[in-house]
Amino acid sequence: MKRMLIAAGLIAASHWALAAAQVPPQAPPQAPSQLSPVPGAPLDEAAAIRHHHFKRLNERLAVEPEVLEGRCRYESDIATPPPLNRVALTFDDGPTAPGTENILAVLKKYHIHATFFMIGEKAQQYPELVAKVRAAGHDVVANHSWSHPNFHDIDLARQTSEVLRTDSLAGQDGPKLFRYPYGNSTCETNQLVREHGYKIVGWHIDSCDWAYDRTGAIDAREAITCGVPRQFQGDYVGHVLAAARARRGGIILMHEIHPNTLKSLDAIVAGLLAGGFEFGMVTDADFQPSLR
Repeated sequence: MKRMLIAAGLIAASHWALAAAQVPPQAPPQAPSQLSPVPGAPLDEAAAIRHHHFKRLNERLAVEPEVLEGRCRYESDIATPPPLNRVALTFDDGPTAPGTENILAVLKKYHIHATFFMIGEKAQQYPELVAKVRAAGHDVVANHSWSHPNFHDIDLARQTSEVLRTDSLAGQDGPKLFRYPYGNSTCETNQLVREHGYKIVGWHIDSCDWAYDRTGAIDAREAITCGVPRQFQGDYVGHVLAAARARRGGIILMHEIHPNTLKSLDAIVAGLLAGGFEFGMVTDADFQPSLR
């Protein structure tokens, strides 16, 4: 019982919105077997992300926090406070056509920059998009593995290959940044990437765009894993803005593979600017304490 209370307290602290919104509590998480993707459902990226969100929540409710920390399983969860009222945009799973160019157009409109965590095999397929990100100025091309596997499920040799095969994305002079697929880390790869000069980049704010993408709304189970209060379950932009206000800034996780993300990006950037936030980069000095 004590372990459950500690873990539940950790979940409540990390999911700021469930408390901050002061709404009636959501139903408790379902059993692990009920939280898995529906059997026979398409194994698309959103389904995979959904599965890992539920699995992470279940594990945090069942395992002592210090044990999870010792296993290095969730290095991408940032506990360090962000710089005050500063945000940094990050986009995973590209490059994509026309997603990458759409994002660059919004960034150019507002004179801001972002970090693109690219999958190596996609970068190989679209070298012209990688070049456009680099040519945009301060936008950074970063390593998101070669083929986007779950590092919890692959052996050390495969983990090493996934990182080093994509190493060339950083270029000779660019910053070396790495983000785990699904945020699922291992002690061995943590050591590997640091030995090769990488910083591990997680996030303060999970936009949970994968959950909103299907209908523009997030269901009750997904809202629990994402910390989305009831009033924002049908409002993706509102959720991101409210999360930024609650954290008073931070590194924001988005995925360029989701149409709703691309459609909403302009409104998110405009809303953050109107809310008094300043845009920076994860490479800026004041974001360094949040990197690993």
